[in-house]
This record gives sequence, C-alpha cells and structure tokens, in this order.
Amino acid sequence: MKFGGGLAAGLAAVVGLCLAAGTASAAGGGPETRCAGVAPQDERLAGAEAFVYAERGRPLRIHLLEPAHAAGRRPAALFFFGGGWRLGQVSQFLGQAQALRDRGYVVALADYRVACRDGTSPVDAVADAARAYDWLLGHSAGLQIDRSRIVLAGGSAGGHLALMTALRAPAAARPAALVLFNPAVDLTGGLVRGATGLSDAQARAISPALLDVGALPPTLVLHGEQDRLVPIATVRGFCARAPDCRLISYPGQGHGFFNRRTTLEALGASPYQATLDAMLGFLDGALPPH
Repeated sequence: MKFGGGLAAGLAAVVGLCLAAGTASAAGGGPETRCAGVAPQDERLAGAEAFVYAERGRPLRIHLLEPAHAAGRRPAALFFFGGGWRLGQVSQFLGQAQALRDRGYVVALADYRVACRDGTSPVDAVADAARAYDWLLGHSAGLQIDRSRIVLAGGSAGGHLALMTALRAPAAARPAALVLFNPAVDLTGGLVRGATGLSDAQARAISPALLDVGALPPTLVLHGEQDRLVPIATVRGFCARAPDCRLISYPGQGHGFFNRRTTLEALGASPYQATLDAMLGFLDGALPPH
C-alpha cells in the first residue's frame, strides 16, 4: 500500500550523521568528535513511571504508561527508539505510547545502551532489548497484562531491536504483533558495519533479512520510498519472506519521516498522524480478541 508524501523528516539527517560518523571514524575521527553534543538519556518522561530493568554501567530504565480506566487483563506495547545504535532518546515514541495508553494499553518505552553513551555495539543493544522484554513479561501479572496481546515496536535501529527480540523469543513468549517504522533489517552493508564496528559474522547473526522469519507474528512496516539509509528494497525482500507482513510505503518520504508533524497535502495529515492511524488500525485487527 502506498501514500503520497513530501520531504524527509529531520531524523534522517541525525541518523545520516551517525552513519557518516562511523565512516569518519575509519578515517581517524575519534569518539569525542563522533559523539559530540549527544545528550544524556531522559531519566523521567511525562505521565510515565520509571523502573530500572538492568544495570549495565548505568541504570537502564523502562518507562511505563498505564491506562486510567481499564479493567481486566490489558494489551501492552513495548517501544524501542531509533538512532543508528549510537544515540537516540527514549521519548521518541511518547506520542504513539500515549495514544495506545488512551486505548487501554499498558505501554513501555525502553532505554538501551548505545555507542555514544556507552561505547557499545548493536550486539549489546539486542541483548538489552531482550532484557527489557523479559522485564515486561516478568511483571505482566502485576501490571494486568494479557501476555497473548503484547506488541513490540520501534523505529530504524529500534525497529531492528523489536524484530530481533521477537525472533529470539521462545515460542511461549512471542509477541502478538510487530509495528516497525523504517526498520533496519540488513546490517551487512559496508556503511552500517563501518559505523557500528561489527564484523561480518556479527552483522549476519543479527540481520533479520538473513534469518528464519517463519515464526514472526503479524507485522506492519511503515517505510518511506526515498529512504537512503534503509533502502525500501531491503524491507520489501524481508516482507516477502515473512508469513504475515503488511508494508505501507510512502512515496517521496525518507528516513524518519514518521516523526514529522506538519501536514502534507498528499496525505491529508502529517506523516506522524498518518502512520499513527495506520498503526492503530492494524493493531485493531492483528491482536486476538480480549
């Protein structure tokens, strides 16, 4: 499915700088130059309660939003922010989290280690994402979460983490659905490997495009057709292999377009609102009934 579009959102420049920084590193640029100006991670989010789910050189927090008036067991969603595995703020998907909370979801936004704060690689981020999911599952009873209706979601590097978490989850703990905003699915390219420091073997081991995806749940991918950082061809190939993958493509849109909140005439809404509406509509049909 396609929607019309305009210009790419500003996040493309941010992630592009991250990848370009990796290339500069190979030419001799140090971490101080590559990570200059990266802000500390948010410790608190408006309307959310923070919990430490792991200690890995610093506290890694998961931020919970709970619905005010929801009885019985509730659906849940866990979001991972983007930023090229180098930076990013846990607040990125706060708007989407609030929308789901207002529909009765328990929503979690997880921090994880990134290169510019922690000197880590995507391999470490994958491990942190799994721990965050384990924490949510471990607290599901106390939070009145219906474990058969948990969604994993994220954008770019965060979409990659949501995918890897689902792929590595045991059968009894697999999520009910995935929502992925321009997800990175193939980490074997030279630019990505140069930016992240991964060996070819490491990159292949955590590239969903190269892994068995036969057990994935219903998946929604929202992707710009002009994405130069995560070419849409990689996502089309991935979706063709997944058992139930719906790809909505947005002509004229680049990486991170879904963050843009100004209205585009072709969409009749902002990319943020258009992708939010697509996510909500998809989840209405993808999750099993209560």
